[in-house]
Amino acid sequence: MDQCVDYMKSASEVRKEWSSTIDTALREHPVFIQRTRDNLILLDIATLRLAFENLRFELILYPEKDGSVTLVESHLDLVENAANKDSGIDQMIHALRDYASDFYSEFALWSKAPNRKSHIPYILKVLSSTDDELREDIVCRNGKN
Repeated sequence: MDQCVDYMKSASEVRKEWSSTIDTALREHPVFIQRTRDNLILLDIATLRLAFENLRFELILYPEKDGSVTLVESHLDLVENAANKDSGIDQMIHALRDYASDFYSEFALWSKAPNRKSHIPYILKVLSSTDDELREDIVCRNGKN
């Protein structure tokens, strides 16, 4: 965090100026905070959304012999089967929400797991987005059976 040292506020300073610190984070810019050896950032949801603006959920669509479709989210290993693409996307949004909720509930565990820590940006995007925003950030491509 050496690059942020010029912008860091101490936790003591933040405690003393809590209201103005919140106002700064909401109306001006993110606030970098240092508490002993711990560093964190306080920012508003709109800024967080901007940070993940180009992050997309890539769905691979596989048509099934029974006429249904299977959708696989390539980054998070989520799989849904539905009658058609549109209902599959709806189901995938629900699956994204469930997964993000589970991940967040046990963040200390999953954020350190070697095969799951790369999911953090996707989790934060899901938690800070509406269903319509998630739908806009889904990209589908056809897979090969």
